[in-house]
Parts: sequence; structure tokens; C-alpha cells
Amino acid sequence: MRAALRQAIVALAETAPEGGMSMGALVDTLEHNGYAAQEVELEIWAMLAARRLTPVGFVCRKVRSEPGATPTRTYEFLLVPWSPKLDGQLELTL
Repeated sequence: MRAALRQAIVALAETAPEGGMSMGALVDTLEHNGYAAQEVELEIWAMLAARRLTPVGFVCRKVRSEPGATPTRTYEFLLVPWSPKLDGQLELTL
């Protein structure tokens, strides 16, 4: 099942525009397709750690908890499948 989930994540990320697909959109789409949200989230983080996905940017969303409340900001990574070309953008010190 884990391999199928990985393939589904990569397939969605590949179909995203050049700017990538947000992590939230990936989770929402795959949850709609029958996967558990937490399972998708954990797999995305595992794929980032294993360099199977690459963050290429982020989106900012303003969320209101109730009508009239001051919105709070949340940020989501935009993700694309890993590539050697994009890997160079990240300067990671391990």
C-alpha cells in the first residue's frame, strides 16, 4: 500500500504546474481518493527526507476561525518530484 501511495503522490506532483502542488492539495486530493490524511502527510514527509519530493516554493493562506475574527496565516510547501537540477537549490548541511 505504501508503494501505491508514493506513486499516487508523485503522479499528482508531476501533473502540477511548474510552480508545484501544495502539500495541502496533495493531502486533500488523496484523502478524497480513499487514503487517510495522516498516512498521506507522513508519507510526504518521508519522501521529502528521502529526496523523492522537492519543495520549490510556498503558498500563504489566511484562515479565519470564526466570522469577523482576525485571520491567521498558514504556509504550505509547493512540491514537485525530486530532480538533480532542483536538488541544487537547497543548501543542506547534514
